[in-house]
Amino acid sequence: MSTKFYTLLTDIGAAKLASAAALGVPLKITHMAVGDGGGVLPTPDAKQTALVNEKRRAALNMLYIDPQNSSQIIAEQVIPENEGGWWIREVGLFDESGALIAVGNCPESYKPQLAEGSGRTQTVRMVLITSSTDNIILKIDPAVVLATRKYVDDKISEHEQSRRHPDASLTAKGFTQLSSATNSESEILAATPKAVKAAYDLAAGKASASHTHPWNQITGVPAASLTVKGTVQLSSATNSTSETQAATPKAVKAVYDLAAGKAPVSHTHPWNQITDVPAASLTVKGTVQLSSATNSTSETQAATPKAVKAAYDLAAGKAPVSHTHPWSQITDVPAASLTVKGTVQLSSATNSTSETQAATPKAVKAVYDLANGKQPADATLTALAGLATAADKLPYFTGNDTASLTTLTNVGRDILAKTSKQEVIRYLGLGDTSGYVGRRLSTRAFASSGTYTPSPETKRIRVTITGGGGGGGGCKATSNNETFFGAGGGAGGTIISIMTPTQNSYPVTIGAGGAGGVSATNGTRGGNSVFASLIAPGGEGGGKVGVTNTNGGNGGVPSTGDIRITGGDGGDGQSGNIGVSGEGGTSYWGGGGRAGAGGGVRGRAFGSGGGGAYDAGYSGTSMTGGKGADGVCIIEEFA
Repeated sequence: MSTKFYTLLTDIGAAKLASAAALGVPLKITHMAVGDGGGVLPTPDAKQTALVNEKRRAALNMLYIDPQNSSQIIAEQVIPENEGGWWIREVGLFDESGALIAVGNCPESYKPQLAEGSGRTQTVRMVLITSSTDNIILKIDPAVVLATRKYVDDKISEHEQSRRHPDASLTAKGFTQLSSATNSESEILAATPKAVKAAYDLAAGKASASHTHPWNQITGVPAASLTVKGTVQLSSATNSTSETQAATPKAVKAVYDLAAGKAPVSHTHPWNQITDVPAASLTVKGTVQLSSATNSTSETQAATPKAVKAAYDLAAGKAPVSHTHPWSQITDVPAASLTVKGTVQLSSATNSTSETQAATPKAVKAVYDLANGKQPADATLTALAGLATAADKLPYFTGNDTASLTTLTNVGRDILAKTSKQEVIRYLGLGDTSGYVGRRLSTRAFASSGTYTPSPETKRIRVTITGGGGGGGGCKATSNNETFFGAGGGAGGTIISIMTPTQNSYPVTIGAGGAGGVSATNGTRGGNSVFASLIAPGGEGGGKVGVTNTNGGNGGVPSTGDIRITGGDGGDGQSGNIGVSGEGGTSYWGGGGRAGAGGGVRGRAFGSGGGGAYDAGYSGTSMTGGKGADGVCIIEEFA
C-alpha cells in the first residue's frame, strides 16, 4: 500500500537547509500552521510556499530532536479549547522569516470551539526527517506557548532527579568534602583556609623570584667544549691544539704579526725568481723556442711569422683545390668497355651489335615506339596463337592458358549482335512490355526510420515490413493475491507486398518497441511501421484485467498489403494465484523475450514482444516488464 500521509521539505526549505550547512548559519524554525486543505485532503508539494487554506499559525510549543532517532526533529503545537471550528488536514513549519520550510498532510480531524459544546485542547505533532540536525536551531518562545503534557512530565522528572545530589568531580558540579591536608593528591576534596595558609607560609620562607648568588655558590656549571656551552680557560699559546681553551688577545696579536710579514695574495716575481718552468712539448705546456725554418721536423719549437709567411707564399702560387682543366690537358683516359669504365662513343643505330658504343636517346625512342605498338607475349596469347582458325568457330578457354574452338551457332551470332542487355532479354523472351524480368538488383534493410530511394534500374520492389512489439507487463506483490506475474507483449504484424515504385523517394517509418510496464502496470503498445500505403501495426502491451489476472498482449493485425501476417499474442502472466507463461509474442522474424524474475527480458527478433516480469518470492519490489523489439522494413529491388 502506498504512503498516504507524509511530510516533506519544500524547495525553499531544502535550499535554506543546504545554505545553512554550507555557511555554518543554523536555520531557525519558530512557527507551525494548520489548515483544512480547502475541504479535501491535500497532497504535499515541494513547490508550495503556503498552505492550501491556512486556519491558524502560532509559535511552537515544543521543538526537539527525537531521542530515539537523531535524524528526526519533532515539532508540537497546542491548540487551546477556545480556538477551532474547522478541520485539520494540512500542517506546515515556518522559519523566523515566515518562509514555509516543511509541509505535510495528516488524517482529517475536526477541532471544535468551546462555544460548540466541546472544550478539547488538541496537540498537533509534525515529524521532520533530515540528514543533519546540526544545521537547525531548536528555538521556541516560552512566553507565548502552552506547555504540552510531555513537557510538564519531563520537567517533573528532571526536578525529581535534582533531589539526588551527586558528588563534585573534575567534570561535574556537586557536593564536596573539605580537607586541611597539604600533601593530598585527591581530586574530589576541597582545600580549607588552613591548608591554604600552610602552603602560603611555606612559600613565604623561600627565596624571592629575583635574587642573586656569589660565584662560589654556583655549582654544576659545565666546561665549554665544541658541543656544550660553559666556562672556558684562556691561553696565549700559538702552537696549541686544544679545543677546550680560548685564545687571548696576546695570542691573536702574535698570529696577526706573523701573517703581516708574509707576501700578499696578489704579488709578482721577476722571471729570474721563477724556477722549475717546464719546456713545452706535445703533451706538456711550458716555455718554447722560436724557429723560422720551413723544413724542420721539430715538435718542441714554435714557428715564427716569417716561417708562416714563407709557407703561405708557396701555397698561394699553387692551383686551388677546386680548379678545372681543358680536355686537351687530360691524358691517359681509358676507353669504356664491358669491364672498364671510360669514355664512350654514341650511336643512333638500332641494328648495331657494338659493345663499346652507347645508344643515343634517338635510338632508345625508336626502339620504344616499335615495342609500344606490340602485344606483350604471354602464355594466354601463346595458347590462342596455337589455335587453327576455321569458319563458324569461336575460341574459348578450357583451363589456365589452354584454349580450344567451338561451333558458333546462329543463336550465338544473334546474341552477340545485340547492343544492350534489354535487347538480349527481349530476344530470349524474358520480361513484360515494361521491361520487367524479375532479376534481383539489391536488398535494402531499415532497422530505424529513414528514406528509401529506388535504384535507377528498379522496376518492382518486394516490401516486407513489421510493426514494433508490445512491452511486457510489470509486477509488484507481497503475496499471491497481488500482481506477481506480468503478461508478455504481443508481436507486431507483418506485411509482404509487391509494389511498382512511382516516386523518386519514400519515407520509411519504423515502429518502436513498446516500453515494459513499471510495477504492476501494463506494457505499452508497439509503434506502427509504415511504407507508402502499407501499415504494419504494432503489438499490444502485456495487459492487466485485474489485480490477479494479466492477459498477454494481442499481436498486431495488418489490414493492408498482399500477404498479411498477424503477430503472435503474448503469453498470459497470471491467472488467479497461478503463474502461467508471460513470454513475449513471436513475430515473423522469431520468438519474443522470456519472462524474467526481477524484470522481463526484452524482445530480440524484429517486432517480437517483451517478456513479463515476475516475483515468485513476493518481495514487494517494483519490477519492470521487458521492452518490445523495434520493427523492421526489408525492401528487395528487381529489374
